[in-house]
Amino acid sequence: MNARLSILAACAGAALALTGCATTAAPSTPTPAPATTSSTTPPAADPVKWAGAFCSGTTPVLTGAVELITVAAANAGNPVALKEGMLKILETGSKSLADAEKKLKEIGAPGPEAKALHDELVKMFGDGAKEYVTIAEQVRKIDANAPDFLDQVEKLGGESADPSKLSEQVKKLDADPKYKDAIAKAPECTEMRTKLGKLLGQ
Repeated sequence: MNARLSILAACAGAALALTGCATTAAPSTPTPAPATTSSTTPPAADPVKWAGAFCSGTTPVLTGAVELITVAAANAGNPVALKEGMLKILETGSKSLADAEKKLKEIGAPGPEAKALHDELVKMFGDGAKEYVTIAEQVRKIDANAPDFLDQVEKLGGESADPSKLSEQVKKLDADPKYKDAIAKAPECTEMRTKLGKLLGQ
């Protein structure tokens, strides 16, 4: 379990490093003008609002990965408290993921070229929210006083809500000058940097 938690913390640290660099982003790239050739083509969304929605859903998952280490360390001899702490992190994460999915759908893609990435993120947040709910339900069924409590917990989880996937998405956005600039300007992304920095002591 400790090795897995360390990996999660590393993912959060990687995301912090990337978003920290975003404060020195390249000059903003003009947002493409909405297409006028078709009345069915939706206007491009504001990249900053779009990045903010992404960060608002990502923050609780990455910070939760770090908080889980603290909860596990503080309650090494109290599995009941550990279980309660895990459930709180899962509940916060599922709500944030679901909210981010909704926000991204409402905002739309920041341009036709970003439609595939937008759809990928919407699906990832939606699937992740459901997965967190499922994991929480499974955790509730495990007896905290069982000798193999931690072993049972470690077997839970899936790919949709994996913090490393969100960390990879942060890296992908940071590699694009337009999105890197949007991340630097979005208040939600600044909040993500601040929270991760405090949790990681940076």
